[in-house]
Amino acid sequence: MQYTFDWSVIWRYRGTLLHGLALTLLLSLAGLAAALAIGMIAGAGGASRRPALRTAAILYVELARNVPLLVHIYFWYLALSALRLPAFWCGVLALAIYSGAYVAEIVRAGIQSVPSGQRAAALALGLSPAAALRSVIYPQALRITAPSLAGVFSQLIKDSSLASVISVAELTFAAGVIEGDTFRTFEAYITITLLYFLIVTAVSRAALLVFGRRGAEVDRRF
Repeated sequence: MQYTFDWSVIWRYRGTLLHGLALTLLLSLAGLAAALAIGMIAGAGGASRRPALRTAAILYVELARNVPLLVHIYFWYLALSALRLPAFWCGVLALAIYSGAYVAEIVRAGIQSVPSGQRAAALALGLSPAAALRSVIYPQALRITAPSLAGVFSQLIKDSSLASVISVAELTFAAGVIEGDTFRTFEAYITITLLYFLIVTAVSRAALLVFGRRGAEVDRRF
């Protein structure tokens, strides 16, 4: 059986693909920002000397990581149905909570890998403990863990495709629409494969540059 490619369907459905691309970018960026915020807070809690904070961070990380992302998505979509929260934001919430747990563990390890002398130097310069954590410890920890964080961010973008199960019209959903209308399976999924590749590569490189540059600035000061 010979398959004949017809790439004209991609042009005909360019509006569907562009809309899916835009939603994928918004979903991923919102999820990335929320996961980083959650992860930094939980990571600091995990590295804290206070048992209550460490315990709370451990419980969150273990609970979030040990439940499949698809279950997270369905849970928040169904749990928040009474609030009529749009499916898009349910997807963002699920991605943020799930990926935030991985970010938390990476950040915790990064904080603990920063020499204690860095904190002492920051305090000696008159910074408060919170300011030292925010301006000195965090940037260095992020630089140390930049490759690992870039990997989590890349995975989050790919995981965003699961939001299609709750009818978020992102790239994978768009490919399904094209396939259902035209039966051009290969054309649709090859196209979104290339788009995902470009997005993931760009975000990974950007994460390495941003976190590495921020940490280098702190290294020059201390």
